[in-house]
Amino acid sequence: MKTSIVVLSTLLVGAQSFAPVTTVTRGQALFAAIPVDDMSESQLEIKKIQDKWNEIRFLDREEAQKSLDGEWLEAFNKFHEQYDSDMERMEEIVNKLEKQINPPKVEKKTKGQRRRDAFAAKLERAGHAYNQ
Repeated sequence: MKTSIVVLSTLLVGAQSFAPVTTVTRGQALFAAIPVDDMSESQLEIKKIQDKWNEIRFLDREEAQKSLDGEWLEAFNKFHEQYDSDMERMEEIVNKLEKQINPPKVEKKTKGQRRRDAFAAKLERAGHAYNQ
């Protein structure tokens, strides 16, 4: 009797260990937006600025020079100057790290070269000079 209870309980635990687990997924609070009806005046102003920036951010530089003026042109130019300087800095870092990322490949020595090197080291230890 005890053995059958132990076997049944073991089977039950084993079956439960492979059962799918339900997980609760929630959206991130950082991306939550307040409905427009509930926004204050300052939040509406910020939303208006965000929408305007989203329109002009990806304009060509020539298009922006023609169509924008005042603070928006200044913000556009400042953004792209910062972007260009950051990209230049990243390119410099990549160029400095390129040797570490892709080291130059050294050709493998041939069997004859290893023998010549070993013989030269042997002669050098003996005090003789060996010129290849």
